[in-house]
Amino acid sequence: IFCPNLKQLTIICYRNILHYDRFILLFPRLSTVENLTLLLAVGASRSGLDHFIDGFDLQRNVISHMPHLCQFNFHIRSILQDAPQIDIDILRQSFLEQCVQQFVDCTLDYFNNHYGQCQVFSLPFIDTRLDFISNRFPLFEVKNTFSNVITLLLFDDIKPFEHNFFERVAQALPRLKTLDLFNQLEQEETKNTTTKLIVFPHLVALILHDIHVDYAEQLLCRSHLPHLIELVIRNDALLLIIANNDQQAKDNCAKVEKLRIVEPWIEPTSAQLNFFPSV
Repeated sequence: IFCPNLKQLTIICYRNILHYDRFILLFPRLSTVENLTLLLAVGASRSGLDHFIDGFDLQRNVISHMPHLCQFNFHIRSILQDAPQIDIDILRQSFLEQCVQQFVDCTLDYFNNHYGQCQVFSLPFIDTRLDFISNRFPLFEVKNTFSNVITLLLFDDIKPFEHNFFERVAQALPRLKTLDLFNQLEQEETKNTTTKLIVFPHLVALILHDIHVDYAEQLLCRSHLPHLIELVIRNDALLLIIANNDQQAKDNCAKVEKLRIVEPWIEPTSAQLNFFPSV
């Protein structure tokens, strides 16, 4: 690839780039680029990467090859198996030392499945997607930082997501349209406590695949989803929701047009379809 007149370039890859060592060979051929956007996920299993991507990597593999670069927006998530514990301040310092010409922040997270991940991003945050966000992600610490996010994947195998966590998600991500959730841990808070319904005003797709049934109740019975049209849900969780015959769940499911039942993957029964009059 040789693009002698290319001035602006955006590369988006949310599925893990498995050969990062090959991917970065692209940038020496892009010396004319002035405006660059990278929205990437990098998996380390076959990438030749043995550390989280930091300021040193971006300077060495990207910025140094682009002498005309004047704007660089990025959100890069790197994933390592058996990731070493590092100090986040060291990670932040790597951007300062490399004189990256904009505000940058980063997060680190480690899971019980022996994987760790690092997310580095320029500010203001321009991406519309956040993946594998846990209870430990500083989603709510900086006002409006992630307010443009419309797609969110939540994952935690250390701590359950409680009601107040979803309240803060709704506040921090007012434009959220797709919510995908992975958490098999039972909620610890008392479910009988009276709580105000959480409103996700723009949510159209809810994916509840690898979950504890508590999250089906949390999002279908204790939330208001006025525009929900797509639902992916475990069979056991759906059977529980239907058996409870909760009015809020009925209201949330009334406009669902696309229903997928998983684990096992089965066609909806007539009894299940009665709960979804728009399917």
